[in-house]
Amino acid sequence: MGAVLRVEDKYTGEVVQELPLDDRETLRARIEEAWKWRNHVRRLSLEERRDLIRRVGEAVAGQKTAFEELLISQAGQPRKFAAWEVERTVMQGRAFGALLELVAPREIPARAGRNLLVREPYGVVGVITPRNTPLVVPFYTLFSCLGAGNACVQKPSNLTPGPTVLLVELARKAGWPPGAIQYSTCPGEEAAAEFVENPRVQAFIAYSSSPVGKHNLIKMGRHLERTSALAEYGLPVIGGSMTKYVPELAGNDPFVVLEGADLDLAVTAAVQGGFANAGQLCISAKRLLVHRPVADEFKEALIAALGRLKVGDPRDPETDIGPLGRRTTLEIALRHVARARDQGGVVLCGGRAEEPFFYPTLIEFPKERILGRRDEDKPTLWVEESFAPVRSLVVFDTVEEAVWLANDGHYALGAALFGPEEVALAMAREIDAGRIIINESPLYGDIYLPVGGVRDSGLYGATDKITEVTYVKRIHIG
Repeated sequence: MGAVLRVEDKYTGEVVQELPLDDRETLRARIEEAWKWRNHVRRLSLEERRDLIRRVGEAVAGQKTAFEELLISQAGQPRKFAAWEVERTVMQGRAFGALLELVAPREIPARAGRNLLVREPYGVVGVITPRNTPLVVPFYTLFSCLGAGNACVQKPSNLTPGPTVLLVELARKAGWPPGAIQYSTCPGEEAAAEFVENPRVQAFIAYSSSPVGKHNLIKMGRHLERTSALAEYGLPVIGGSMTKYVPELAGNDPFVVLEGADLDLAVTAAVQGGFANAGQLCISAKRLLVHRPVADEFKEALIAALGRLKVGDPRDPETDIGPLGRRTTLEIALRHVARARDQGGVVLCGGRAEEPFFYPTLIEFPKERILGRRDEDKPTLWVEESFAPVRSLVVFDTVEEAVWLANDGHYALGAALFGPEEVALAMAREIDAGRIIINESPLYGDIYLPVGGVRDSGLYGATDKITEVTYVKRIHIG
């Protein structure tokens, strides 16, 4: 028997699933199989693809309980959050068909004759998905690839592979060409290297931390440099062509509360948007910026609301904060809190851990510790993403300060704004981010809205992934 991947329950530590552990050679064979089947997907009409996606969405709805249990045990999600992720996935399945119109051929103006623009699939897309949302992201990426006419090789986190494995099984049973849908348990770094170097993979989508996302770019550069050197000396080159790379990376999103905001709404959104899934979401609100005229009232209400959150067994339907996905995440959060105290921060609530749990934590910093300072002189919690229920809070005095603080940092994934719509809309145009939410939870999800960030959060801003896994071909008819 070969190597085995043993997946543990995040709360009990018990082994809940065993799967064969792929090595790189096995992943390569799966890519080759997907390559052989790619044209079976490409030949399906848009209507056929639309119907197949809908069928899988309904199959997920029929397996709601099974998916929830996988999310609870493998991702440590509280039952209420697991139910939310499954429901959001089902909604995707029912509405996804509309996105296929984005890849439909269209006619554009022509000086003479006719001009057509068509979107063609790359062929095989490699995808690495995250541990924190191991159903909704695999669903979105898988059917962006298949909907556009590609074959797809999914590489889920080896901490949470179960939802992807079940999703692939349901997709094959629904009638998709079976060989065109692959998954692999190859370790992440090895899988990324194979996706970068394998000439059969023409596009690569990766959900990861920003350092890992940058490291993938380094891998691509080194591979191209190596193969270019071979060609320069007249040596045979296998592979070496450029791969489309779509990174979805970390966030350190601001959450701005302006004078005139509905504070009850803002507090509710801050709790959900900042602390759901124990804060383990790239789109979580992580830096709370509050206008001084409403700061005391907002802080008091938020601290009270955080105190009411229940921390514990994710299977308990009353639990709000479940276990963290990794011990290292807990250790980093403890370091953030310790450094915050040394860097002028005041712990308003929380600040403690009982493995595998971290209690909801809010730390206030004076704006003077941030404005006009170099990154190395700012609080670590402000500069780095916290992938735990640990959040910073800063009180500002002017809208201009709020915009400056919101844009302060290397990340630019999203932002949430609460206050008068006219003021918030004006701020939204000045904030660097791929997504802005106004007077709504940062977790607001909508299949019709593109996703993504810039700076250290991504390369392209908000994009529809179904278009990212196609290239544009122009056709002129005389």
